[in-house]
Amino acid sequence: MRIHALDSLRGVAAFAVVIYHCLLVYPDLCETLADKGVPFFRTAQDPVAVALLTLTPPSLFWSGREAVLLFFVLSGYVLAQAFLRGPQPWLPFVIRRACRLLLPCILVMLPVALLVALLDPAPHPGWSAWANGQWTGEVTPGGVLSHALLVAQPYGLNSPLWSLHYEWRVSLVFPLLVMLAAAGPGLALLVSLLCAVMAAAEYRLTGMGWISPLLFLPHFMAGVLLAQAGPGLPARIAALPRGPRLGLWALCYLLLNWRWLAPGPALSLDLMNGLGAALLIALVLASARAQAVLAWRPVAWLGKVSFSLYLVHVPVILAALHLAPPAWPLWCVLAGAVLASLLFAWVLFHLAERPSIWLGRALARRAPGGAGRAAARAAA
Repeated sequence: MRIHALDSLRGVAAFAVVIYHCLLVYPDLCETLADKGVPFFRTAQDPVAVALLTLTPPSLFWSGREAVLLFFVLSGYVLAQAFLRGPQPWLPFVIRRACRLLLPCILVMLPVALLVALLDPAPHPGWSAWANGQWTGEVTPGGVLSHALLVAQPYGLNSPLWSLHYEWRVSLVFPLLVMLAAAGPGLALLVSLLCAVMAAAEYRLTGMGWISPLLFLPHFMAGVLLAQAGPGLPARIAALPRGPRLGLWALCYLLLNWRWLAPGPALSLDLMNGLGAALLIALVLASARAQAVLAWRPVAWLGKVSFSLYLVHVPVILAALHLAPPAWPLWCVLAGAVLASLLFAWVLFHLAERPSIWLGRALARRAPGGAGRAAARAAA
């Protein structure tokens, strides 16, 4: 069964990534927000302004990396549901994931590559280093194919593909994560943490990132363990007195803002954010009030198109920047880009996302081991 509140939560996170990338266009905001995790008490900028931008409750609505880490935990939770209902053959599962992830990427990247080739983008002095650093490389057939099939980083034509790069690779070994979780949550967390540390060490020593998908294994594993815990954990949280429940919400907020509170290695910051994401999912599942808010129709609609919105928003923002008349205020261009992103997300959802899910299920049923009702219902 789909948990619609978590779909909506994914939609809110996707919209937060859109706002985050809009803010990155401004040079001063980019210096503050661009994944550096510099706390207000260590910044060279105005500490009050940095604190307001990173620590106040509204800051969660433009927390880009934290939102992506929430995606990873949500993926672990949702994908594990099918495995908990019964055995899922590997090949049908991978076919569904391939169609789910790759087909929309292919449909998005072809027009984006054509647009970049026609525009020949040039840097603008009023934009940030992030905005001027996009769409700078030569467009080649091999590069477009690499983007469309999530083959290799960097993804200079559509930077959010970096997270789908890891989603796809973890999907290939996801049944192993479920088996490891079945051996016990303690062992599963320990092994996944050791894998993440090993990947961080490999990247630090070689700079190659051969095993970089292991960096986010604890986030996917946290989702799997939440799913394995079933409704019991949310029920225990819901049974707590009001004070402890509010304390858990406050702890969740602190964990999601950890990179702005305590400097540290990138891996430790991501792990703290991942713990906050897992706690947020558990709290949403335990709170009828939170689920009622997430059931609001506009939020539910965002959840429906969240994957498509994530795929299209950066190309739409960059296209708006390069195509808008120079006299237009930057905020006006970005506001139009947000609205256009929502429109293109709706179109992509109907033209590519829904058909890709249907095709994946149809192909999976025909694959060896794919027959049967359980395989047909496995997560897309």
